[in-house]
Amino acid sequence: MKKMTIGFSIILVMTILLSACNLPRGTTTPTSDANYVFTAAALTVQAKINENTPIPALPTMIPPEIETLEIPPTNVAPTDTPIPTLAPTATPTSLPCDLAKFIDDVTVPDDTSYTPGATFTKTWRIKNEGSCTWTTSYSLVFDSGTSMGGPASKALSGNVAPGQTVDISVDLKAPDTASTYKGNWKLRNGSGVIFGIGTENKAFWVQIKVNVPTPQLFAVTSASFTINPSSYNGTCPTEITLSGKIRVSRAGDVIYTFRREDGYVSSPITISFSDGSEKNLSDFKMSMGSGPGYSWTGKIWLRIDEPNHQDFGATSFSITCP
Repeated sequence: MKKMTIGFSIILVMTILLSACNLPRGTTTPTSDANYVFTAAALTVQAKINENTPIPALPTMIPPEIETLEIPPTNVAPTDTPIPTLAPTATPTSLPCDLAKFIDDVTVPDDTSYTPGATFTKTWRIKNEGSCTWTTSYSLVFDSGTSMGGPASKALSGNVAPGQTVDISVDLKAPDTASTYKGNWKLRNGSGVIFGIGTENKAFWVQIKVNVPTPQLFAVTSASFTINPSSYNGTCPTEITLSGKIRVSRAGDVIYTFRREDGYVSSPITISFSDGSEKNLSDFKMSMGSGPGYSWTGKIWLRIDEPNHQDFGATSFSITCP
């Protein structure tokens, strides 16, 4: 079929050419010569051929492989490049109006010992960490525990600006019974709002121990005396003078007597003490010798009848009555 089409096209072109040659010539100048006609005919035939001739596929171009060059590593010492430090951006926070921080126990550390009824002053050091100034309308207030004779509240003595510290004191008294006692305290602002330490409003406290001392026994701790004269030779009967002193451990009454080896015992004598101290005894006159021809040598001493039941200061004495 393809060959027939080509043949037909050739015949058609030849017919046109022959007809052109046999046409009558005019007087006017032709617009084209025989070469033009042959060229047009050739182009027409070529177009017909091309209509039914498949276009061969062009070969696909494969891009050349690019060889990768490996660059050998070089030993270059790393350099420390300082990284700029960005200053932290302050984030504004809202401080509470009333906020306290405990700093120190200025006086009376925890578990300080006191005797029953002893008075003392407790002082805390507190810092104002809030945004409001503590004025004299602010107070120390008892919160819980044992008040130990303290007031229900006590006004601050001056203003405390934010960031400042203040020493807050209160006078207290130890209870009468032996035990451990703790009293909790807080602060109160001018509007009556109570606050404590930190955002949790914890109390600050005083804690003591009350110890009842073991009673000291009442006793004579020392006693002494002298005899005047230290010996006697003369007319009898006569008197000798005994002078002495007694020291005791605490307040109380002492009963004493003077005694001799011959069995003599004076009447009991009482002396009172208001505290643990020493006192001089009143001079005691002791009769000696029954008459002419009396002679005696022996010891004289001071006897504590109460409270010790003890002898003190045995001293030798001699008397002769011509």
